[in-house]
Amino acid sequence: HAMLAVGYSNRSKAFIVRNSWGEEWGDRGYCYIPDEYMTDKRLCYDVWTIRQLANDNFSNDHWDQEDLIDYRASASCPDSIDEDEDIQAIEEVNEGDDDEDTQVPEEMNEDDGHEQE
Repeated sequence: HAMLAVGYSNRSKAFIVRNSWGEEWGDRGYCYIPDEYMTDKRLCYDVWTIRQLANDNFSNDHWDQEDLIDYRASASCPDSIDEDEDIQAIEEVNEGDDDEDTQVPEEMNEDDGHEQE
């Protein structure tokens, strides 16, 4: 399930949100979430920002027309998944920084006795 804030209504003081449940849900697939809800950490604690859009070409020129690969047999998937494993990464992104390099937060730059440039 996914929801995407696509706009904001000043008059309603609400975010305009597209829901992944289809056009039969809500207002033709959209709902309106008050900004008080979106800014309350107790109610809305997991928000993501899209920083860059890709324009990938998914035309049939890139399709595997003969379908010769058994992807399930060739996949290197583990037999079990450790749900306790922490696989999240935190990155700091500076506004206007077009570099694809990950920025290391200052508190992680420990003084190792070397001069930094």
